[in-house]
Amino acid sequence: MVVRDRGWRAWDGPVTPTSRRFLVLTRFALKDVFESRVFLAFYILCLLPSAAAVLAIYFSHNTQFLEQFGGLDSWFAKAPDWIFLHLFGWQAMPAFLVAVIVTPPLIAADVGNNALGVILARAISRREYVLGKAAVVFLLLSPITWIPGLLTFSLQALLGGGQWTIDNIRIAVAFFVGHLVWIVVVTTLCLAVSAWIRLAAFSRGALLAIFIISAVVGRLVNGVTRSSIGDLLHLSRAIESVVLRFFGAVPPSALPSPANWLTLAAVVLGGLWVLNIKLRAVQEIR
Repeated sequence: MVVRDRGWRAWDGPVTPTSRRFLVLTRFALKDVFESRVFLAFYILCLLPSAAAVLAIYFSHNTQFLEQFGGLDSWFAKAPDWIFLHLFGWQAMPAFLVAVIVTPPLIAADVGNNALGVILARAISRREYVLGKAAVVFLLLSPITWIPGLLTFSLQALLGGGQWTIDNIRIAVAFFVGHLVWIVVVTTLCLAVSAWIRLAAFSRGALLAIFIISAVVGRLVNGVTRSSIGDLLHLSRAIESVVLRFFGAVPPSALPSPANWLTLAAVVLGGLWVLNIKLRAVQEIR
């Protein structure tokens, strides 16, 4: 049947509210992500550090059970003192790998297939488009970072008592704020690279190269200048320093905290600038 012979009528079903319309992009992107069984298996493995931390904290408060194994009771008794500090890194690294795997096709596929103009022609603005794509990364990284981190802290607070909770409330703040900062930085950077480089493989390589090159250049500048000024270019050291200050530990960077925040802010603003340039409903071809 030709198109002119078809009978068309307006959609009479429920309409998504304008304020939540960007979540349509998020829903379909998450559906595509979890269609891969390999990724689903890897995503489940990312929860192992948090599960191991929960078990370590639980056993640290069950000395009668540990005394049966001899020597383990003294080791587990020290678990709450060091496990939270290391757990952040054990969560952050798998989260970064998840972002590297998932993010490159999010925007590159729309740009490469010339679908961006069609999407932005609907009732979705560029800001909502970016928000919908960023929500994919946020919803994927949260269950393997700050959510299990806070659950682990809650278990220790329940078993350790109110005084321990009051004395160590900064740990909960470190997990929540630190991981949120990490997610914002990684999400913005990954989306910017995805918008700039259309091939997913090259995009993933570029993301890894950014962290490696920033670390190498930062160390070279520190070595040449015999100072810590190169830490302004060291992205991973900047986020590590910010997080360790929340934990009350000694940061690896000798720069003051505002300098580390400046590095992270520069990455986020640079990523937003790239997204503003590359995400256009129309494209000029020369």
